[in-house]
Amino acid sequence: MNVPNSVNISANSIKPTSVELANDKAKQATLNEQSIEKLAKNALEKKENLAVENKANVEEASKAIAMTPDQLEKVAQQLQDFMGEMNRSLEFLVDKDSGRDVIKVLDKGTGELVKQYPSEEVLTMISKLSNVTGSLIDTEI
Repeated sequence: MNVPNSVNISANSIKPTSVELANDKAKQATLNEQSIEKLAKNALEKKENLAVENKANVEEASKAIAMTPDQLEKVAQQLQDFMGEMNRSLEFLVDKDSGRDVIKVLDKGTGELVKQYPSEEVLTMISKLSNVTGSLIDTEI
């Protein structure tokens, strides 16, 4: 009878207790949390690196696009010459209410407005929104 008893004892010693299972689950949960934290940290670092790269690219592009007033005047004159061939003229101005740049395409013969960018409706809407926003938020410092 001693033999079966020893088998029972070794079989009992193989079964993990509920405390051991709980400890294993806690260790696994901790490892999972650490893995998630590492992944999140790596993703955040990559995102920050991309943001820095994008900012540098935007700054570089804006420097390349920036034109001197003389260059802008030359381009405007070239546009005027081109439009003159199509019996149209261009007018560049700044809208006093909205502060936006406006381009008007005029019929050269009659002086009639053919097209305006942005349209009067858009300029009026921008002006009204600006007034409403100004009354809601005081922008003076």
